[in-house]
Amino acid sequence: MKPTNLNMLFQDQLRNFAHLVTTESQTKNDFLATIKQNYSLDNPKTNLFFIACEKSDFETIKLNNNRDAILFNQ
Repeated sequence: MKPTNLNMLFQDQLRNFAHLVTTESQTKNDFLATIKQNYSLDNPKTNLFFIACEKSDFETIKLNNNRDAILFNQ
C-alpha cells in the first residue's frame, strides 16, 4: 500500500464532498472527474477543494464496506 500525503484543505473539506465517494474504488482522476461532473468549478469553494484534491498524493479513494470511513490506496 502506497502512503498518502493529503492536502490540509482537502482533508478539511472532504466531508462536504464525501457523498461523491463510493464503495467502488475510484482513481484520483476518476474522483476529480466526478467532482467536475457534479459541481461547477466556478464556485470558489468547489474550485479550492478541486485544487486541494489535485495537490493531494493518493492513487485511489473509496468507502469501506460499512460506509463509515474513507479509504485511500486500498
